[in-house]
Amino acid sequence: MPTRWIAIVVGLTLMGNCQADELRFVTEDFPPFSYATAATGTEDRAAGPFVEIVAAVCARLRIDCPVQLLPWRRALALAEDGEAQGIFTVIRSPDRERAFHLTRMLVTSRYGVYARSASRFVFHRPEDLAGRSVAVYGPSGTSFVLGQHLAEVGDVTLILEADNRRLLRMLEAGRFGEQGVAVVNQDVAWHLIDQERLANIHEAGELQPVSYAIGLSRAAVSEAEFERFNDALEALIADGSVAAILRHHGLEPAF
Repeated sequence: MPTRWIAIVVGLTLMGNCQADELRFVTEDFPPFSYATAATGTEDRAAGPFVEIVAAVCARLRIDCPVQLLPWRRALALAEDGEAQGIFTVIRSPDRERAFHLTRMLVTSRYGVYARSASRFVFHRPEDLAGRSVAVYGPSGTSFVLGQHLAEVGDVTLILEADNRRLLRMLEAGRFGEQGVAVVNQDVAWHLIDQERLANIHEAGELQPVSYAIGLSRAAVSEAEFERFNDALEALIADGSVAAILRHHGLEPAF
């Protein structure tokens, strides 16, 4: 996929009294929350509900907000260093709060445990994963939460994969072994299972709920700049615009 900045709104006015007339965002291919879609010719552009929410906020502020799709590790590094000013989707964790000003949680989802259909595995509690290979997309918010759940569980082989799509394909193909399972965001899993036609995977149970926010880099964005962005977002929440975007994509608002 070409990596390029895609301007989602155009404007040259200043953001309140701050000097920024552009906030650059990075995200990943994380459908249905954010993903690449063909624009014109062979070029791809960022799309999805979080892209639309950022576009609406920036249109209200009348600033440019280009969005770049990147592998998550690179996106996170750019935003942490302040080379990009914003990032999504972000969970609330100590590491994320140290690096970013976080908006309120915008969408609620769940982490699910997935297994090959032939295994008939059912998940109820973390101890059910003892003796198994557990694959997860990471390093990521998902792998962070999974690590917390597995802290007291012995004899677990944790496998980090760099792509959810590849992870689910490998699970269906039996690449993680007879006892292999995967932990994936539920909305992402349903989307990819349908898109990739993965007929031999079932959801074995739910690990825990999760919510996602937008983060602005503490290395590049002042508290005052964040408050202006956040105030515009809150106004769009109050008038129903954000909820309408999320529901249009079949997602559950967190507020």
